[in-house]
Amino acid sequence: MMSDIVTATSDQSATGPDGAPDDGLAAAAPTTAERPVSALGTWWARFAAQHKLIAQFVMFYAFSLFVTVLQYVLLTFLPGLFYRFTDWCSIPAQIGHIQLGPVDTYVFDYPVTGDETGGMGYFAAFAITLFIAQCVNFPMQRNITFKSHGNVWYQILWYVIAFVLITVVCSFLMGLYVPWLKALVPPAVYNILITVVNGGVQMVIYFPIYKIIFPEGESTKR
Repeated sequence: MMSDIVTATSDQSATGPDGAPDDGLAAAAPTTAERPVSALGTWWARFAAQHKLIAQFVMFYAFSLFVTVLQYVLLTFLPGLFYRFTDWCSIPAQIGHIQLGPVDTYVFDYPVTGDETGGMGYFAAFAITLFIAQCVNFPMQRNITFKSHGNVWYQILWYVIAFVLITVVCSFLMGLYVPWLKALVPPAVYNILITVVNGGVQMVIYFPIYKIIFPEGESTKR
C-alpha cells in the first residue's frame, strides 16, 4: 500500500499540470528571460572591446551633446523668468577684471543689456543650467562611459574642482567673444551659439580630465 503511494507520487511529480511529461526535471527553467541582442548592439560591443578609447570618446561626446541640448532648452526660458519676475537683469554681473595688453575683460562678464541676455539675471540662469547639466552628466560619464567604480565622494570632489576651474577658463573666453556675438545675432541665435561654443570648448578639456577622475574598474578606498 505504501509503495503504491510512493510510486504514484513519483509519477505525478514527473508530469506537468496537464499530465504531460515534465522535461524541466532535466533542465530547470531559466529564472530570467534572455534578452535578444541586436546586430547593432553586437557590433558596438565588439567595436568597444577592440577600440576602447574611441568608444569611450563616442559615448562621452553623445552624453555631452545631450547635456548641451539640455542647457540650451533651459536657457530658452530661465533668463526670461529672471527678467520678468526679478530686477536681477538690471544689476551688472562683471566679476574678475582682467587687463592683458589689448585684452580688457572680466572672467564673468554680464553687463546690463536692457533685456534678458545680460546682468545678474542671465548670469544666474547660466549658472543654474551649468549646475543641472553637471548633475546629469556626472553619473552618465562615470557609470556608463568610463564604467568607473572608484570612491564616489573622492570623484565628486575632483569633479567639482575641475568643473570650477574649467568654468572660470571658459567664462574668461566667453568674455572675449560674447560681446561680438551679441552685436551680430538676435537673442535666440545667441543662446544657441553660446551653448554650442561653450559646450564644445568644455568637451575638449573635459575628456582627458575624466580619464583621470574616472579610472575604469578603480575600487581603491581613499
